[in-house]
Amino acid sequence: MALDNQRHLFDMPDGVVYMNCAAQGPAPRAAIDAGRRAVDRKARPWEPERQNLGAEMERARALFAGFIGADPSCVALTGATSYGIAIAARTLRVEPGGGILVLESKFPSNYYAWQRVAARDGGRVVVVPRPSDGDWTGAVLARLTPQTEIVALPNVHWVDGGYLELGSIADATHAEGAALVIDATQSIGAVPFDVARLDPDFVACSAYKWLLSPDQAGYLYVAPRHHEAEPLEYNHASRIGDTPMTFGPGYGERFVEGAKRFDQGAADTMIHMPMSVAAMEQIAEWGVEAIGAGIKPIVDRIAEEAEARGWRVPPKAHRSPHFIGLLPPHPPRADLADRLAEDGVHVSLRDGRIRVSPYLFNDVADVGRLFAALDRRADQAA
Repeated sequence: MALDNQRHLFDMPDGVVYMNCAAQGPAPRAAIDAGRRAVDRKARPWEPERQNLGAEMERARALFAGFIGADPSCVALTGATSYGIAIAARTLRVEPGGGILVLESKFPSNYYAWQRVAARDGGRVVVVPRPSDGDWTGAVLARLTPQTEIVALPNVHWVDGGYLELGSIADATHAEGAALVIDATQSIGAVPFDVARLDPDFVACSAYKWLLSPDQAGYLYVAPRHHEAEPLEYNHASRIGDTPMTFGPGYGERFVEGAKRFDQGAADTMIHMPMSVAAMEQIAEWGVEAIGAGIKPIVDRIAEEAEARGWRVPPKAHRSPHFIGLLPPHPPRADLADRLAEDGVHVSLRDGRIRVSPYLFNDVADVGRLFAALDRRADQAA
C-alpha cells in the first residue's frame, strides 16, 4: 500500500521545502521525543533508566540488520562510514600491482582509505570514469579484470543518485576472486539492500542521512569470514574480561563473538542510541520498499521539470528512486544553495550539480516551489 504524506510525523514548519536528506535526514518526532528523554537520563545517570542502554544497543543492531537481511551478530556499531571503511582497509590486502576499483568523484570517506591501502601494499587505485550514458553498472563491469582485488563502491553515487546494480557487480567481483566493500550510506533506509544476495565483505553506513538518526551514529556489516580480524581499536567492550571490573581491571585476551569486536569505543551513547532506535523503528514501520516507492514519483517529477529546462539528469534507467542531481547548462554559483534557503528551499550543491533529495514529508507541490525558486535565481547561476 502506498504511503500517504508523512509530514505530520516531522517537526517541519509550513513554508519549508526540505529536499536535502542526502546531506542530513531530519529526525522524526518519535526520535526527537526519545532524545529529550535521553537528555533527562544523561542529567540523572543514577536513575534506573540508564540500565536500558544495553538493550537499546542490541535493538539498534537488530533493526539495522533487518534492513539489509543480515544476522545481528554481523553488525558493528560505529560512528561514521569512515570508521567502517578503515576497518575494511585494515583487514583487506592487495598483492603488488593489484587493483582497487573505485568510482570517479567517489565520496572521500571511501576513497582516502584505498589510496592508503594501495600505498601500503604496492597496489593501485583504478578509477572508473563517469559514463556518458549514466550506466555506472556497465562502466564498473568493463573495468573489472583478473588484477582487480578490491571493489569499493557505493550502490548510489552520492553526487547525483546514479544507481549501480550491485547484483551483477557482486557476481562479477566474486568470479574474479576480489573483495567487495560497499558504502551504503546513501541508500540503506530508502531502497532495499540484501547482503545474502550480494555477499559483500563489508558494508559501511552512516545513519544521519536516510536512517534519520543523529550524527555519530553508524553501522558496519562484517561478513562472517572476517569475524576473527583485528579491530581498529581496543576498547574494553570488545573483550571478555577474565574477571569482572567489579573485582579487577577487567582485562581479558578473548574478543567478544561476532562483529561486536569492531564496535567503536563509546558506542553506548546515552543520547544518540535511543534516538537512533526510535528513528529506525519508524522506518521499519513504514517499510523500506514503501519509502522508496513514496519518494520516487517526486524524483521523477523533478527530473521532468529539469529536462524541460534543458538540464541534464541521470537517465531514468540508471538513477536511484530517492534523490537526483541536476546539471544546468552553466555551472551554478557557489552560493546557490544559500540563496535558495532564503526562499525556504533546501538542497545541496555537489560536484557542480544541484542535488535534490526529498522524503516522505514532500509532495509534488514542493517540486513546483523548488523550480519556482530555481527560476528566480536563474540569473545568479551563470
